[in-house]
Amino acid sequence: MITNSNSISKLQLYFFIIQSQIGIGLLSLPNAVQSTAKGDGWISTLIAGVAVQITLFIYWLLLRKYPDATYTDITKKILGKYVGKLCNLFIYIYFIMIGSLACALFIRSITLWLLPLTPMWLLSLIIILSSIYLTISDLRIISRFFVLASVLIILLFLLSFFTFYLPNDFHYIQPIGQSGVKNIILGSHKSLLSILGFESLLLIFPFVLDTEKGILKTVSLANFSVTLFYTYFTFICLISFSPTQLLQIREPVLYLFKALSFEMIDRLDLIFLSVWIVPMTTSVILYLFLSAKTISNERSFKKNVCLSGILIFFITIIPLDEDQLAIFDKYVTYLSYVVVFGLPIILLCLSFIISKTERSEQL
Repeated sequence: MITNSNSISKLQLYFFIIQSQIGIGLLSLPNAVQSTAKGDGWISTLIAGVAVQITLFIYWLLLRKYPDATYTDITKKILGKYVGKLCNLFIYIYFIMIGSLACALFIRSITLWLLPLTPMWLLSLIIILSSIYLTISDLRIISRFFVLASVLIILLFLLSFFTFYLPNDFHYIQPIGQSGVKNIILGSHKSLLSILGFESLLLIFPFVLDTEKGILKTVSLANFSVTLFYTYFTFICLISFSPTQLLQIREPVLYLFKALSFEMIDRLDLIFLSVWIVPMTTSVILYLFLSAKTISNERSFKKNVCLSGILIFFITIIPLDEDQLAIFDKYVTYLSYVVVFGLPIILLCLSFIISKTERSEQL
């Protein structure tokens, strides 16, 4: 049941989508796109943003046909009760897997840069417990926290201006288009996992206090902001590191700040990461919320948040080396294509067929 207590404004929606998309993926994105797109990696992030915008429009077409229904109800209406429930379970597994991946990458970064001697299980427990504490609140409380957390993104964006004091070389990205269309597209594929989170619109659409067109404008503006944000950081990394360096540095954004040193401030990279912990935590909160929302009614939501948190905790404490984590990342990426892109398109096509059939029967 949708009430004023769990509804959000369009401003909260804007920051909710921004926080959903921005997270741990930013730190390693320039390295990921460099392996294929090379100096054209910034173009790959722009293309990924366009792909997200097209997907958001598909979501909007589907959701506006059922304005008062949640996404899990829509799957059951279109696919039938039993197939719809099976589909929702599949979506739940996806949210658990990507939430676990986000948490595992989060823990890995903290271990490497800040707390190398702290056990992984303890870091995971702290992250999960703090995320559960906020997620069991209603959507409005979560959205307010996301709005406050977005102030830190603005702070980090301003902090990045100091990197222009570092030597840079625009020859690293010239000539534009040197990698070829195929490699640029492959680079955009690698960018997609970093900007996932926009699928949250599927589950929060009915709770937004705005018109259908207003919602589309708000999420489009949010996606545009995120795309520019990621493109900006990818661009400054591309001109600051040589192609060989960028392939060897796993988290170039942090190394970019590590090179900065001032009389009163040193190790700006650690300051950046310490602040960036909040946006990384919002990713875990998001997927806890989405996973629980997929299988819950109003009464069982808090219980399912705890269940999802326990599952993510046990998955993240599984000892995985770099190769195994890369394989996990690969399979989650493929799964995201099915759940985030493929399934909504199939549902939209089926909804048009059902509507056409119903009109024919009425005639």
